[in-house]
Amino acid sequence: MLVSKIAELRKRANLTQKQLAELIGVTESTIRNLENNRNGIELLARVAKLCTALKCTAQDLVDFEEEEKI
Repeated sequence: MLVSKIAELRKRANLTQKQLAELIGVTESTIRNLENNRNGIELLARVAKLCTALKCTAQDLVDFEEEEKI
């Protein structure tokens, strides 16, 4: 099985699956599923394409602070 890009980046950051899970507030099994191309990897790919098309970051899509200031 090919190592997913998420696993590659996690290892490059010297993080375990458990450490990454704690950092982002999910379970270790969620990280394992993402790394094994299950549970939402297609959604992540769509978000990446959406960000490319809109020339924004994923954070821009969920950052509601700006809306509250308007």
